[in-house]
Amino acid sequence: MEPRGGSVEDVGVAAVKLAAAILVLGAIGLPLLETWEALFLGLTVLALIFGDARPDWRRRILIAAVVVVAATTVKGLLPRADIAEAHNAFLVMDAGGALERGLPHEAFQSWKAQFDALYPPDPPPFEERSQWRNTGVPATVFAASTDAIWRKARYTRQVDAIEFRSLGEFRGGFANDLQYNFWKGELLREWMPFYVMYRLTPASVGSALAWKGQVFWEVDGGRYEEIVHSQIASKLIASGDVGKRVYAAFFPKRDADIEFRLEPSVTLRLGALLRGLLGLVAGASALLLLVRPRWPSYARAVLLFSTGYVLIVSFIWVSAGKYLGGTYPPQGGGDDGLAHDGWGRGMALLAGAGDLPAALQGFERVYWFTPGMRYVRMVEKLIFGDTNHMYALIVAAVPLIIFLLILHLTNRRWAWVGTAMFCFIPVGNPSFLQYIANAKLGYGEAFGGAAFLLAVVCLLRTEPTWGGGASSRVLVWIAGVALALSVFVRPNFAIAVGWLALAYSWAAWRRRDGVAIAVLAAGLVVTAWMPFHNWHYGGEIRMISASTALALPLGPREYMSAAADLLQGHTATPAATQAFTQLSKWLGNPGFVVTPRLRPFAWAAHVVKLLALLGTIILVARALGRRKQRTSLSILAVTALCAHVPMLFVFEPNPRYDMLGWDLSVLTLFAWCYHAWRPARVAPDLEAV
Repeated sequence: MEPRGGSVEDVGVAAVKLAAAILVLGAIGLPLLETWEALFLGLTVLALIFGDARPDWRRRILIAAVVVVAATTVKGLLPRADIAEAHNAFLVMDAGGALERGLPHEAFQSWKAQFDALYPPDPPPFEERSQWRNTGVPATVFAASTDAIWRKARYTRQVDAIEFRSLGEFRGGFANDLQYNFWKGELLREWMPFYVMYRLTPASVGSALAWKGQVFWEVDGGRYEEIVHSQIASKLIASGDVGKRVYAAFFPKRDADIEFRLEPSVTLRLGALLRGLLGLVAGASALLLLVRPRWPSYARAVLLFSTGYVLIVSFIWVSAGKYLGGTYPPQGGGDDGLAHDGWGRGMALLAGAGDLPAALQGFERVYWFTPGMRYVRMVEKLIFGDTNHMYALIVAAVPLIIFLLILHLTNRRWAWVGTAMFCFIPVGNPSFLQYIANAKLGYGEAFGGAAFLLAVVCLLRTEPTWGGGASSRVLVWIAGVALALSVFVRPNFAIAVGWLALAYSWAAWRRRDGVAIAVLAAGLVVTAWMPFHNWHYGGEIRMISASTALALPLGPREYMSAAADLLQGHTATPAATQAFTQLSKWLGNPGFVVTPRLRPFAWAAHVVKLLALLGTIILVARALGRRKQRTSLSILAVTALCAHVPMLFVFEPNPRYDMLGWDLSVLTLFAWCYHAWRPARVAPDLEAV
């Protein structure tokens, strides 16, 4: 990740890499629903970062384009099932609803009887037991899917493969529709009943549908045959089934062992295999034609990224019931994750329908809720459909970012040790498991923290007075964008973002590099979207959101009053009580713990965190007392302290809000220990990556 070349060359290299990324996406084809497709894209991005554009790219780019077009053309000719799927939640209350009007009579009546047996009718007002009834029932017979944005669908989406054992594996987008925001009572969101319909195609003849339970299979005359399998069994799709529909409903509360799948014919299996191989070969060819990976650096990056992804998949007991990657389980009712995901998915559907202004409005004319994560989820659904693939890839890259940050501050050996500790510590900070847990719950801290740490790495490595190499304009711009995205997703990062941007700009100004300042500002300008959005859509001038005043009930005045009261010996005044409560919630909480059994270890880790905070304060005091240029360690220490400051004022000093502050403090302490252990060290180990 070394900075190379001048600004013009930098931009040219970035353009070549962007072209390579577009060609890879074209070769695989949107949306990227399969896990191998998402991982291949992740490995491609790493190759673009840890690689160099080939000097003869002008000739090669035409060859790469021809390869991709040829592969895409052949893929379009290969056989595929192309079955039209329709689905939705099965929630019913009163007679005459959309589901009753749109579903076959015999299927609806059977399913409703099963539904009423599980969730007996309840007269209003609906209390805790029937909380779900307050959210309403489906307004349309078929739900929409972001899978269909790039591949137009007859109903909900077109599918070539069918296999699911749970609502999450089914990937029904309705699972995170904000309409169904219930969280207690007889019906939990993870138990949401749902149904599917498949319209069989000529290409599916010779394949079979296998299932356990009840299915309504259309026969001649528009009638439906009810078929019940007590154990998993299959039924062959014959030529007479072409155009016929198959309906099935699932009740997860009752049937924990759901199973439904398509057993494709040999022709369809070969077609799917060849499509995958063609996409993989064409994508890899386009990438290698335009980019030459720096293999040692790329191999290390792949190792760290793969470790992160394996840990995400392996630690299924972290936030049990949630998953990052190819499945799409329901988010928690009444939780932030549901709001981010529900809005983001709705915005993606609006953008896919061509209504970009409505999509960018984000369902709020003036932001009240945290603004940025909904846009992250929108981009995810536009590229990866109804999955959690993008968030999984981002979180999997966090160990790599941590490694690069520690490497800059220490050496390669300490970087490996520090990254290993980060990956496997189950309590406190910094802990990769905390990033996994927050991401699984759909929170923005994992994304915001990853973006901020990426910006820190880019700025440290491009500022010579902070131990970096020659300034890379592209990396500086990426740092600016990453800082902007971090504060867009987590507004409590604003002080840390502002400090880091000013510190870098001051360092660049001292060495007469005004271009670097302008490039950083060009990235940071993304933050201007927040006030522009509030003015454009809502006619109000607000820098972030309308809830800022409520989110910051404490201010410097309250702390000054508390200090004055304490000096006079008054400890029970409202100001003193409020300040003490705030500080105790912030500093007296052990923070993240993956399981209650580890809470004693969390308290031990919390002592280390408090020592790290104390060490950070000492380093900042020392830095303020120096007149010479600040070092990278002192820059990191001030950044950590700035990340902590909002916890003095925020309405609820939740440990996840201060995840970044504690992470930076402990990393600062780690690097300080290294310098104390090896005081003779001169420069960062930049050649290692």
